[in-house]
Amino acid sequence: MSQIFIGVGSNVDREKNIASCINKLKGSYESFSMSPIYETESMGFSGPNFYNLVCKFETDEKLLDLKLNLNNIEMVHGRTHGETKFSSRTLDIDILYYDSLVIETDNITVPRDEIIRYDFVLRPLVDIAPDFIHPKEKLTNQEILNTYDIEKLIINTVKIEI
Repeated sequence: MSQIFIGVGSNVDREKNIASCINKLKGSYESFSMSPIYETESMGFSGPNFYNLVCKFETDEKLLDLKLNLNNIEMVHGRTHGETKFSSRTLDIDILYYDSLVIETDNITVPRDEIIRYDFVLRPLVDIAPDFIHPKEKLTNQEILNTYDIEKLIINTVKIEI
């Protein structure tokens, strides 16, 4: 079984889409856990605030099969691919870590660069896996948070019914 960390975000019907996504993930993957949910400013465009969190689970799916399954969850929630990079999203799911795999292709990059750039990705990672070692940086998530100058977009934490 591989240990997976994904980032989940939404700024369109965000409570409904986040809750539905979490329930789908809980029903599909083993050892599921999640960080607190953070409200963050929109990045790169003027739009409604996002809800963001990180989920951790285990799977025996290969990386590309996992990506396809997560893309399907996005599409069921009204996501269309090929959208403008910085725009509103019904649901955005990114694979942050897949074990300690390092891969960069046209279709997928793991670990995601956003981990070391934005607090809305790194802060929830620290909440659920402070000692997980970033395979490229060779630092724990907590050490990255303590030493990197990351862009801060978090406004506060929120609670939603799941």
